[in-house]
Amino acid sequence: MKKGWISALLVSAAVLLLLLINTYGRQGLQMDLAAEYAPEEAAWHSYAPHLALPRGEYRVLAGGYGPVVVRSGEGNLLGAGDAREPFLIRLEKDESEVVFYGWQEGVLISLELSRTGGGPVYNDGLLVSLGIAAMILALGLAGWRMRELALQGEKEKRTGIFIFCVLLGVTVLASYPLFYGMTGPGHDLNFHLYRIEGIKDGLLSGQFPVRLHPTHNHGYGYISSSVYPELFLYFPALLRLLGASPVTAYHLFLFAINGMTVWIMYVCARGMAGSRYAGLLASVLYTLSTWRAVNLYHRAAVGEALAMMFFPLLLYGLYLLLAGDCRKWWVLALGCGGVFQSHIISTVFAAFTVVAAAALCHREFVKKQRFLGFVKAGLLTLLMNLWYLAAFLTYYLGEDLSIKHTPENTEFYQNAVFPTELFNVFNTSFGHSQLLDQGLQGNMSLSLGVGVTGALVLCGAHFLLGKREENGRERFYGLMAGMAGALLFMSSTLFPWQILQRLGPVNAFCKTVQMPWRFLSLASPMLCMAAAGILARRGRQEWRLTACGALGVCSLAFILWGTAYTTELVPVLQPGMAVDTYASAGYDNEYYLWGTDRDSLTVDRYVTGGGAELTGYYKQGTRIDLQLCNVGPGDWVEVPLLYYGGYEARDGQGRSLTVEDGDNHVVRVRLQEGAEQVSLRYRGFWYFRGAELVSLAAWGACGICWWKKRRR
Repeated sequence: MKKGWISALLVSAAVLLLLLINTYGRQGLQMDLAAEYAPEEAAWHSYAPHLALPRGEYRVLAGGYGPVVVRSGEGNLLGAGDAREPFLIRLEKDESEVVFYGWQEGVLISLELSRTGGGPVYNDGLLVSLGIAAMILALGLAGWRMRELALQGEKEKRTGIFIFCVLLGVTVLASYPLFYGMTGPGHDLNFHLYRIEGIKDGLLSGQFPVRLHPTHNHGYGYISSSVYPELFLYFPALLRLLGASPVTAYHLFLFAINGMTVWIMYVCARGMAGSRYAGLLASVLYTLSTWRAVNLYHRAAVGEALAMMFFPLLLYGLYLLLAGDCRKWWVLALGCGGVFQSHIISTVFAAFTVVAAAALCHREFVKKQRFLGFVKAGLLTLLMNLWYLAAFLTYYLGEDLSIKHTPENTEFYQNAVFPTELFNVFNTSFGHSQLLDQGLQGNMSLSLGVGVTGALVLCGAHFLLGKREENGRERFYGLMAGMAGALLFMSSTLFPWQILQRLGPVNAFCKTVQMPWRFLSLASPMLCMAAAGILARRGRQEWRLTACGALGVCSLAFILWGTAYTTELVPVLQPGMAVDTYASAGYDNEYYLWGTDRDSLTVDRYVTGGGAELTGYYKQGTRIDLQLCNVGPGDWVEVPLLYYGGYEARDGQGRSLTVEDGDNHVVRVRLQEGAEQVSLRYRGFWYFRGAELVSLAAWGACGICWWKKRRR
């Protein structure tokens, strides 16, 4: 085994060295500039693209002629110079948006940027190279270990290593649309990319956990972090802090989602069926399914893709409590918590799934140990996620957010799925969700994919025509297949939503879910796990043929979809470019305070009332320091921050100042006489810290219990 380690290390080290050499020459940025729209009277015109740059000092050379000014998205001056002459800009912190301005009588046509001390602008090459070298090392060790186990006759362990290699291969295959260094278009791409930037900037401004994104809306902030779960987005935010560009951080995050989806589905399906091959088959069918690819890449619905990662864990937890080992009730808590920390609408699906499963299996549910298992899972879910629930309930219920004024969803049925679309298993359309009267042309793919559709056919044939076994596992497979069929029916044009929406509760449900095709996300893992469990009863030789066939067909179908995605669509983000602010607050600006005029949220808007005069200021995220003079009783100052609860202000004498809602819902600070210095910070509320301690204790208790169990 020692020789195996040495050989694997040498190969991975050689690959790492070659990769680093390949990236060494790409140290600067070069790009063309284009003027953005500006009013005729504007003295300075901004140029696209905007950049996202790590902290440091940079040498800039702009092509064209005329003066050049460089500012952050919040309006802070970073540097200035003239076109055709090099000048320096200095960033005291990572900037999510760096904007180049040219004088109205000049023009800028190109940009060259590099670090003054040498070295790459981003650490993309290093991070990607380390990841590739680690995978090669893992495969090398796995190969040597399999050879050693073959000599020892250890077939089971060899099988486990082989499956690990296959799952790693499936992860790489599912991620191959990311391997060309640019990000393709996605419906919700800007919103989620800006959430990552918001976490990164929130951490830099001193928040942890981040409750309010500081750089949204020209630095006015956005409360989406408290009302849209983003626990798992801390991973790409950390990569951004480590020097990754927005593109690379996002791509590595999607790669991690694929890897975790592969592993979670494998573990859950294997535990449910008692077969490694069942876990492998379910993992392949699910990970390479068309609908999951559409959510992850084309829709860029990161929250829903994360929820799909945890749906198998939710279903496995239900199986354990209703038909398996009810002592493992904590699995359901992990599944519910994972879905909740991913996507609120998917959490609604999860809640209905738990209730429906308990109702349909009421005989098992009412048994003492199983019922107590549900109670304990619910309590543990609550305690582990109390840190987030405290902020969610505070802002969602306590603030008058625009999302509460969303009009009635009268087009819910109009977004239903034609039955034809479910069976268009090789569909590679990249449109949007079209209304029914527009037909299928221009619609996005709403197919389950060839693998999941095959699982649907298998489940239907088995439960309608096949010979069934009378045991808890078989009944649970039937429950999942039946619920999946119901979800597909509810997603289709065959379901009478237009009639049922006349009922108040149903209408409220439709308003929350928004689109009926979202039901496909939960139907997919149900069908994959049920089909894999049904096939698990067959012989090993049949299993191998089935697994190989499924892997081949699903791989070809996914490559067909991925080829169309990477060749037919124009990339929207390249390394160096800042995230586009279009729809970065959501298409409907859901988390603004109701009545906010977004167009009036201009950079550097500081307004004083009374006789107070502003003489200076410094803004970093949600922190602002002000210098004033001539402050009298009743004077006030408004700053470029949206008013969400949790801000605190003090003057230079340590006196607490009142923070209130100002014009257009910006923060207004009531000044006291003689307040020449004012410090404004976002602190949140005291009970946020209490909730965090409770959740930390719950996670700590779980860790201690797991450690003790492992020692036994």
